[in-house]
Amino acid sequence: MRAFLIRHFLLLGVIGLILTGCQTMPTGGGAAVDNYNLGRAAYDAGDYQNAVAYFLEATRLDPRYGEAFYGLGRAYEAQNMNRQALDAYLNAVSVQPSHGAAHARAGILYFKQREYVPAEIHLKRATEYAPSDPLPFYYLGEIYRMQGNCKASVDMYKKALALNPGLLDAKEGLRRAQREICGGGGGGGGNRPPKVERATEFTGGGRALKPGEW
Repeated sequence: MRAFLIRHFLLLGVIGLILTGCQTMPTGGGAAVDNYNLGRAAYDAGDYQNAVAYFLEATRLDPRYGEAFYGLGRAYEAQNMNRQALDAYLNAVSVQPSHGAAHARAGILYFKQREYVPAEIHLKRATEYAPSDPLPFYYLGEIYRMQGNCKASVDMYKKALALNPGLLDAKEGLRRAQREICGGGGGGGGNRPPKVERATEFTGGGRALKPGEW
């Protein structure tokens, strides 16, 4: 009987760890959720300072609230506070490793800071956990183009365009890769920093989110 109980509690512990890694909603009670929802509403209204305050309170009440950390990152990013935004995204993926959107935003911010090694790591994870988002594929294409890797860059641009045929930067990146590093002429241009679009709206996939969406 004792052996059975030990196995039972060990199994519950393993299940708990698995659920922690997949957490999408908080476990800290209604107050955390209330502050999260207030943060969402403030963000949608363009009140980013109050959004930060509400999301911070939500994460204080529930330090494992991955989605609140993600919202905090978006509110910081909307104010061009990219260092704080990156920290929030990293906190989000530390408590919720499968949060694809947080991996994507972390990777994009690392890319903009020209820190391409961590950018690639997070962008790859974003393609795994948020495979419908074309932006991680696009930014991976940019990294591989600058590395002079023809096949990898072309593959990433094509995946981005398969998800969003209207993504102009991916079309331009594909043309540049084919021209500069894939034998289409040029050469040497693959090390030039790419043009990076700057999103001022909350994006959670391949498009900007409208007020009321996340």
